[in-house]
Amino acid sequence: MAGQAPCMTATHLEQEVTFEGAGPLDAGRLDALPKVAQVTEAPREELDAVYYDTADLRLLSRGITLRRRRGGHDEGWHLKLPASAGRREVHAPLRAGKPGEVPWELDRRVRAYTRSHRLGPVAHLRTHRRRHLLLDRKGRTLAEVAEDEVDAHILDVERLRTAAMHFAGPEPADSRAGATRRTDARDTAPRGSGADGSGTSTRVVHWSEVEVEKERGDERLLGAADRWLDAHGWSRPARTGKLDHALGAALSLPPDAAPPSRPRPGTAGECFMRRLSEQTDILLETDAAVRADEPDAVHRMRTTSRRLRNLLRDNRPLLDRRRTDAVAVALRRLTRALADARDHEVLAADLPRQAAQLTEPQERALAGRIAGQEAARYAEAHRSAAAWLDRPAYFALLDALDGLRTEPPLRPGRSRRPAAKHLRKVAARNHRRLSRRMRTAADAPAGPPRDKALHQTRKAVRRARHSAETALPYSGKRANKYRKRAKALQGVLGAHQDAVVARAELPDLAARARRRGADTYGYGRLHAEQERRAAAALDALPSMWRRLRPY
Repeated sequence: MAGQAPCMTATHLEQEVTFEGAGPLDAGRLDALPKVAQVTEAPREELDAVYYDTADLRLLSRGITLRRRRGGHDEGWHLKLPASAGRREVHAPLRAGKPGEVPWELDRRVRAYTRSHRLGPVAHLRTHRRRHLLLDRKGRTLAEVAEDEVDAHILDVERLRTAAMHFAGPEPADSRAGATRRTDARDTAPRGSGADGSGTSTRVVHWSEVEVEKERGDERLLGAADRWLDAHGWSRPARTGKLDHALGAALSLPPDAAPPSRPRPGTAGECFMRRLSEQTDILLETDAAVRADEPDAVHRMRTTSRRLRNLLRDNRPLLDRRRTDAVAVALRRLTRALADARDHEVLAADLPRQAAQLTEPQERALAGRIAGQEAARYAEAHRSAAAWLDRPAYFALLDALDGLRTEPPLRPGRSRRPAAKHLRKVAARNHRRLSRRMRTAADAPAGPPRDKALHQTRKAVRRARHSAETALPYSGKRANKYRKRAKALQGVLGAHQDAVVARAELPDLAARARRRGADTYGYGRLHAEQERRAAAALDALPSMWRRLRPY
């Protein structure tokens, strides 16, 4: 069970490459690499790591690893997540969680992948490491080269608790005796490891590898190291990461699982599936950011949820709606669950900044007062949103999105049509809808009716913008031009809506301040400022709309 006490974590971007080969590494010759002036040997390390995953290896299947490692200069808990350039590593101290008990801070960061499945130990790795530092002329470390000899015990994943008890023992002895420079696997039965005393089967794997991790050098250093090692008999392994290597060798898994069937390139179905997969990955990545309350994370998750929902709605003619309509409804619920947190996040940023511009003496304390009020409201709304992300309904949504990727919900005929032609139809339909919404807003009486109509117009332009984003690989410059202008129009409508929301919030903030005996004159000034901002947005709207032409 994951621990519930919070712990201090640190995050950094890890950029490294791994190699395998035969024979020892002549690390001293790495001074031939660009900007490397000297190669020095750092203290050797004995590393003892237990890797955690679900019984069906949900983390590993996503390229994620979670381990508790003793020994070395950075011992502790390490969570490694995929990133656009390398891997994002989250580090927590060793004391953050006992053996068999994942720290709560790390557990929640992978909840979008594990969902309702329990984390437990799946492998125990002992590594003897020789470290070499690549230094520049000033003695600064550009990269670290590690020669690793690894012994991996693959645990019986059906009996994770028993395995956790067995491997939470004393510090390991040096396990280098009898090591070879090839991957080797054998079965063992650790004595007394089973609950009934009969023992639990494990699989032991041994291999050697070299890792080059960038510290302060640039990308070219890793590329040069790659070429140097390749020229000296080392090569990139079929598997990346120690856990993947260990499990693949022990369980005879193929290096890459067979990808699900995909539609023909250039078709409407292929376009849909590419966008669906891309946005689903982003949604999963933002989950951890929302739970950790990172800046703008709620906004990013809402935006991604809307992109997915609009994708499903725009492509209804291509899809088996018995599978996709319910997913669109669930995405709408997710967006609404995050709405309060996002509103108060915007208010907490905008209102104090506007209040700071007021000049009357009695108004000078207003910015700090409003910042405190909105920060408290945001914190409450964020707790509610984070709790919603632990609901079965949310996990069911993620399961459904995974299911759509694994088994595409495409209708055989229409999904095979050319993507460019299909996307032009979607764009024209969305632009017509937007045009109707603009006329409705222009005809609506001032006040709440017009505010509501403009909010609906904002939704329509957002949908049109999202369809243009999807069309970029197929419609090029025309779609990009439309996307940019739609974004600008959405920004104007968003400024109007922000003013409407702030205008509705200010009377309540003023009432709370009045009950505490504070002066409320500045709240009235801020209310008038919202009127001015809303009017300015309306003035800018016609010219922005005239510039938006269908592609």
